[in-house]
Amino acid sequence: MAITFFKTPRNKKYNYKPVYWDKAKEEREKRLKSALEQKEEGRDYAEALRERMQMRWKRTSGSRARRNSNLRLIVVLVFIAFIFYYIFLR
Repeated sequence: MAITFFKTPRNKKYNYKPVYWDKAKEEREKRLKSALEQKEEGRDYAEALRERMQMRWKRTSGSRARRNSNLRLIVVLVFIAFIFYYIFLR
């Protein structure tokens, strides 16, 4: 039997269960649900078209941002190369 002056703390146990979120699957289910509701309700064509256009706009906005970012990177690299040439090789 050991005598201790301080109690050593026990390891903490967590009941953490990670949640997996699949964005593509969620969007696919949303489109399917929307199509089924449209079929049941007989919604007008203009409203369904507007909803589809909004979904497409959201999907392509990421690629636009990526393209702008790549263009900005190229411009900065060309500018740095020009400065390097002007300072060191001239």
